[in-house]
Amino acid sequence: MHRLACKLLAKQVVDDYGIIRGVCLDLGCGLGWFGIELAKLTDLEVFLLDMDFDKLLKARDNALKENVKNRVHLQLADAHNLPFKDHSVNLLVCRGAVFFWERPDIAFKEVYRVMKTSAISFLGGAIGRCMPADIRIRLIDAIKREVKKLGPKEESEWWRRRKPEWLAEWLKKAGIEWFKFIPDPPGIWVEIRKIT
Repeated sequence: MHRLACKLLAKQVVDDYGIIRGVCLDLGCGLGWFGIELAKLTDLEVFLLDMDFDKLLKARDNALKENVKNRVHLQLADAHNLPFKDHSVNLLVCRGAVFFWERPDIAFKEVYRVMKTSAISFLGGAIGRCMPADIRIRLIDAIKREVKKLGPKEESEWWRRRKPEWLAEWLKKAGIEWFKFIPDPPGIWVEIRKIT
């Protein structure tokens, strides 16, 4: 289901933003499916970033299987210190990792620093609007069951971090000028645009 969600999210991002060339970062890429699916739909040079070397190795294997290895690059990196030049990235995506950043304000500053003027960042975590309704309902139920297993304190924190207020606090601390929230229960996305 994760791979299907990433495939549909990649389609949503391409449909909504039309960014098909340039540099794309997939922050906290895990197995790399979001970035890989974007590479399959576009001519983007996609960098899969994660702090977990083993996950990057699996993401590399996935990129090889999907025949996009020539445009998908691996980068052992932390969102709090992106190894990219200022104003060098056209599109940034992140599915899930944003809620686990130690210092979201610093990570958001880094995101904004590397964005070119007119670049888009699509960060957060959820299912996406392209998921068929029947599968979406099953996924939401499964997510709620898994979150409940965390225990009351952790469950409360999981939901708190998926509220606009939590994200807005860190975005404002980072000095981000333009952002909007895209509700996508059980999660949320934040769209950041660099307009100057």
